[in-house]
Amino acid sequence: MEDETAEAVIATRWLRFAEVEGDLRSPRYADWARGLAGDVDLLARLAPLTRIEQQPNLVLSAMRFAGVDARLPWREAQAIVHERWDAIEACVRTRRTQTNEARRLATLLPAFASLPQPLAIVEVGASMGLCLQPSRWSYAYETAAGEHVLGDPAAPRLEARLDGPVPRMPEIAWSAGLDIHPLAAASDDDVRWLETLIWPIGDGEPHRERLERLHAAVAIAREHGPTVREGDLLDGTTALVDEARDRAATTVVFHTAVLAYVTAEGRAAFAETMRGSDARWISNEGLGVLPDVRARLDALDASPGAADFCIAVDERPFALADAHGGWVRLLEC
Repeated sequence: MEDETAEAVIATRWLRFAEVEGDLRSPRYADWARGLAGDVDLLARLAPLTRIEQQPNLVLSAMRFAGVDARLPWREAQAIVHERWDAIEACVRTRRTQTNEARRLATLLPAFASLPQPLAIVEVGASMGLCLQPSRWSYAYETAAGEHVLGDPAAPRLEARLDGPVPRMPEIAWSAGLDIHPLAAASDDDVRWLETLIWPIGDGEPHRERLERLHAAVAIAREHGPTVREGDLLDGTTALVDEARDRAATTVVFHTAVLAYVTAEGRAAFAETMRGSDARWISNEGLGVLPDVRARLDALDASPGAADFCIAVDERPFALADAHGGWVRLLEC
């Protein structure tokens, strides 16, 4: 039996994306993914790209960034995709999925609060730095005992369900981020890219709640200017940790939904870097992204349930969480 062609492999991945993620989160993206998987010309155009550049969520966002209306079903969008392919390809070659969902701060806050205060935080894969200023938000936690609000009630609010003790507000003494392709809050194009990365829902309408939260986060970034340096996580993290160490605070390196886009070798090398560092390490990644974290989670016999992510502190499972920050369940460990 001959090996599958590159186009067949891509089609299989796109069909799986439609089934596993698209049908659940975005019927429009599922429709587009199935349509593209059956278009031999577009599959041939994807074949020369890298695997990262072939990612459905990246390519589908690039389609919208190039002006393909998400309200159109594939049968109407297909010709426009062909017509605008050069712009779509240019986008996937130069941009990355950098969602930077600010509500993830609500799930990270208990982990931040569990460490000796104050904190000097370093975010790896910071995108626009929208998660670098947790004290600029208020937090409304829905718990079994009712709602608990932390922080300035006049600040923009992040809401999440919490199963576990309500945390205190952490003290952030200093923060900086690292990204291989930093985005600028002052750039309308970069903001539009983040808008486009928010998946359409229903028949292609934008997810209003997430858009409003993004705009609030951008407003905070434009006013308070988070620091995001350009660099690769393997080369730039140590330098930022050295800078953070001068702040008379607990140095914390954290990341959310970043390592899935790094090779297995790169993830292992980053883990070794963190194990050799005196910084505390908070990871918020998919359940299988960090094998040692997953092994410890399995050993706890804590059912992931509907969890997409596991939050770990120094590779020890701390909480299970929704990928976009909707809920968090603290673990006893």
